[in-house]
Amino acid sequence: MLNSFFRGLLGAEEPPTKVLEVRSDNYIARSIHYREDSMLLYGPKIPNDGKNPKDKYYEIVLHKPFTESLHQMYSLFRSESMETAEEKFIVYKERIPIYIQITKECTVPSLQKLCDTLSEHQSWSIAHLIAHFGYHEYFNNPVVQKYINDIDPITGATPLMVAVKTCSVRVVQSLVSLNCSLDTIDMEGNTVFHYAAASNKEIINALASKTSTSLNVYNKQGYTPLHMACLANAPDCARALMLAGADVNLSAAKRSTSVLPGIVGDILQDNQPKLYQQDMKHGGTPLHWAISREVIEALVDKNCDINALNFDGRTALHIMVLRGRLECAIALLSRGAEHSLCDNELNTPLHLAVKQSNIAIVQALVVFGADLEAKNNMGYTARHLVHTEMSNSNADKILYVLHAVGAKRCPEESRGCGPSCSARGDYNGVPPAPAPGAAARDLVSQMLAVAAMDKSASLEASEKQGKLLCLDGGGIRGLVLIQILLHLEEAVGRPIISCFDWVAGTSTGGILALALSSGKSLRECQRLYFKLKEYAFVGMRPYASEPLEAILKECLGTETVMTDIQHPKLMILAVLADRKPVDLHIFRNYQSAQDILNDLNGTSSPREAAPPGAGGGDACFRPPRPQEQLAWQAARATGAAPSYFRAFGKYLDGGLMGNNPTLDALTELAELRLAFRGSGQLEKVPKTNLKVVVSCGTGLIPVSQLKDIDVFKPGSLFETARLAWGLSAIGSLLVDQVSGCNIYLMFGTYR
Repeated sequence: MLNSFFRGLLGAEEPPTKVLEVRSDNYIARSIHYREDSMLLYGPKIPNDGKNPKDKYYEIVLHKPFTESLHQMYSLFRSESMETAEEKFIVYKERIPIYIQITKECTVPSLQKLCDTLSEHQSWSIAHLIAHFGYHEYFNNPVVQKYINDIDPITGATPLMVAVKTCSVRVVQSLVSLNCSLDTIDMEGNTVFHYAAASNKEIINALASKTSTSLNVYNKQGYTPLHMACLANAPDCARALMLAGADVNLSAAKRSTSVLPGIVGDILQDNQPKLYQQDMKHGGTPLHWAISREVIEALVDKNCDINALNFDGRTALHIMVLRGRLECAIALLSRGAEHSLCDNELNTPLHLAVKQSNIAIVQALVVFGADLEAKNNMGYTARHLVHTEMSNSNADKILYVLHAVGAKRCPEESRGCGPSCSARGDYNGVPPAPAPGAAARDLVSQMLAVAAMDKSASLEASEKQGKLLCLDGGGIRGLVLIQILLHLEEAVGRPIISCFDWVAGTSTGGILALALSSGKSLRECQRLYFKLKEYAFVGMRPYASEPLEAILKECLGTETVMTDIQHPKLMILAVLADRKPVDLHIFRNYQSAQDILNDLNGTSSPREAAPPGAGGGDACFRPPRPQEQLAWQAARATGAAPSYFRAFGKYLDGGLMGNNPTLDALTELAELRLAFRGSGQLEKVPKTNLKVVVSCGTGLIPVSQLKDIDVFKPGSLFETARLAWGLSAIGSLLVDQVSGCNIYLMFGTYR
């Protein structure tokens, strides 16, 4: 009342929506236009004597409930327009009395807050209001419960959406416990999870406690709740949505390229610290945010789309390049990520790697076949982006890498080119220092290559039709074989395996031969070798055999036998080490010369005739015939390198006797030729007469210094230690010599 007195004394004009405490005697002479319980709409005073400025208004007045006070009144709204006052009265009369009855709040501040809210949201129900103010305890009231699924006809929002928007966890929990609808969609296509995307993880967890179909719904902007969390830069909410089952493969604006849902909640539960939260605001999938190889592998195994785009049009590979995460980039590439997709500025990962001056990632992208000539929206290739003026020495090295693998210079009409990329430039970067190695044979090798090419060009048609590919051993250096074959495949324009009738391989070369012959592409084989690197070559030597065997079974099949591979004919070398002297064994997918002659003569070989345990060197173990020999076991046997993996039954690595299988393959074909002629199978003879032999090596290991290679009888404790070091060095030398070969690609032609 004191406030009313001062306002009257000063004659201040109040805003029409301000709630005022008023005296009842001011309305004695005014007519009641409408009445609804304790709420009245008074008309203007007639006649108006002008003493009270408010007498000219239509005025909405609330009487405080009689149980509390008979004379307390509140002016809620004032207007000279009867129509405006009536509209406001209709909004107020259906909500304010019920609200006061439920909450027992009837003060100027509480009424002001209520009226302001109703002015902004005139179509809200009592449940919307209770949710907005966070009064979770009032949802136990049956009157409020009748309205928990009411929809605002203007916005489409439900009380639950209002509670989520105000981040009232207790209200959300109360509404969810009352089984309110979680699948309502507002006028903008938003579900309650879209609202929750910018709230907090507790609210999302409360919503996710009930089954809902709205977790992966797109709104009218083309965003799912997960995208909204990313846009709001709310990493905790994004993680909570994924834990609840959000599909990470749904791209923004419905640009999804994956048909498989990517549900990765269990992965994130165990790897929360291994996501980079700063990248979440750019959208994408957890692959974009991963900071470790292990998380990437787990996400891909859960069908997370490896080529999904974020809001900038970038794949996870783009992000790993930008962040300089080499291990993560290789993990993505080895799992089949597209290496030359463009972002919104048409930059490929190679463009970004050059901009970052990251030579290791540039090299990785080149190895996996990145497009060297791709242009961004400025028309620049990766080579053009190399700035040789930069103080960073990596720029010169990157330029040399790109030049060495064939990156072209810019066309003559291009502008802004420097000597490193202009059509008339001559600068190609700085090559790496020559690695120390054995005596150079470059000149001799070049002369032999030229002579072989000249001879090949002068060949005339003859009965020689066979083509042989030989792949050396060398462990993980089988990647060198793959790289050589990729270049050959690019040159011939068709799968390299289709170019040969015979393929011989030892150790890693044998594994590669089997993989290619089983239908794997060279890029798939490249990914296979990186998988071997990550899973098989782990820990201390000798490595565990189980991961290697699991990968071979996955690649070649658990039931595939050698004869299931029809083309090409295979010679996979291994060593039978259960006898002395050891014996070279060839795993074949065809009948050997000995078996052909035995069938011709109606006799069995001594190996087949001798029962187990009988005398003779071969009685210890009889290798299965090709139609019985499992392909994965042949791969495991040829790769059983001493000190790297345990022996596979009776077998050791074929490199112990024939790391370069070329001579053994030539001998095998000579024997087959004689057997075919002797058995009258003359139509098969031309394939054994070789026209071309291609032999590929796995490169040279770096030269390093060895000490204490002497083996002697020790005379002291110190000399005993030297002897141990010497024996270790000798063992290392033997292993290197067994698996050693030159880095070469040799073509042989025969008349």
